[in-house]
Amino acid sequence: MAKNLDLDSTESTNRLLRVMIALLLRRDGEQTLSVKEQIETLHRLNIRPTEIAQILGRTPTHVNKELTGLRKTK
Repeated sequence: MAKNLDLDSTESTNRLLRVMIALLLRRDGEQTLSVKEQIETLHRLNIRPTEIAQILGRTPTHVNKELTGLRKTK
């Protein structure tokens, strides 16, 4: 049981590190991505809307609204 908890914790940590690295790499000089672009990037990394909201400090409703808008434009 303890090994499963360690594995889950490691996978969660690795996932968050990948997200952080992706966001840092996508910076353009001193300009950061807009919130909409950050949501799109995180969504492409298969992060759930509730997790995106926690990462960005936004409400899940706001994230879902942005994702709906992104789907409509594609």
